[in-house]
Amino acid sequence: MINLIRNENMKIFKRRRTWIMVALLVVYILIQMANLKSATKTSLDSDWRALVQSENTKLEWDASKSDALPIEKRMAAEKIMLNEYYLEHNIQPQINAWTYTVSQTRNIIVGISFLVVIVAGDIVAAEFTSGTIKFLLTRSASRTTIYLSKYFAAIGFGLFMVLVGIASSLFFGGMLFGFSGIGDPYYFVQSQAIAKTGVLQALLGGFALNIPYALLVLTFAFMISAAFRSTTFSIVFSLVAAVAGFVISIASNGFAWTKYFVFSHTDLTPYLWGTPSIEGMTLGFSILMLLFHLAVMHFISYPIFVKRDVV
Repeated sequence: MINLIRNENMKIFKRRRTWIMVALLVVYILIQMANLKSATKTSLDSDWRALVQSENTKLEWDASKSDALPIEKRMAAEKIMLNEYYLEHNIQPQINAWTYTVSQTRNIIVGISFLVVIVAGDIVAAEFTSGTIKFLLTRSASRTTIYLSKYFAAIGFGLFMVLVGIASSLFFGGMLFGFSGIGDPYYFVQSQAIAKTGVLQALLGGFALNIPYALLVLTFAFMISAAFRSTTFSIVFSLVAAVAGFVISIASNGFAWTKYFVFSHTDLTPYLWGTPSIEGMTLGFSILMLLFHLAVMHFISYPIFVKRDVV
């Protein structure tokens, strides 16, 4: 299987499209960073206490609007609590490469996921479309081995993109905000109280605990790719599902029914550095929900791939 995975990786990385996606990821991170730099440019020479108090006033106003979503109200309340803690303990909020990357882990993983869907949605369907699947099947490897090698290769590409995202965020963040601060504490709200951990732990944990989103949409795209011969359909349908799932999970965050919506379990950071959006939700339950849906998708795609006729 190792040789098959290596072969799949070679096919992925020799394509110009792959490096275009890497470039798009870097540009995406650069845009995110530029927005943050623009939003915080006045804080360098201004009274930070006045800025924090002004931010609290705006947050209270936004949360009081009748059309404010539950997640907006909760995030505003937590941010206000953090700001009050900063003011009370005379802690100036810091923005550097590390804190920037921590704040952007979710967005980076989501952006990476949309790119990885293109590879996962193409990796099986393209073989049937081009007819190259015949050459794979003439080898001694079983269809099960081929299926797994393609899935693991797609996961490997996703992890590669995560590493590119981390490296790009730290590099460009350091160029704009400075590389100091790796030993600083990271403050967050947990169970209506202020807690803290190290910035490095928050950074690594933020990426690791958001990877379930990438794995879920990657597996979904892989399932569609195995079930249909059209590469275009596999990619487009998977992207629509990924975007819809992400948007719905945000817009409905805090509603009780989202406990059974799998996309609501793709960000596991609240279990370590925050508060779950639904009371009673546990890390174990979220992991079980993810594993169940991953198993169902493979239960659908694997038999189709194994039994599909090669024309």
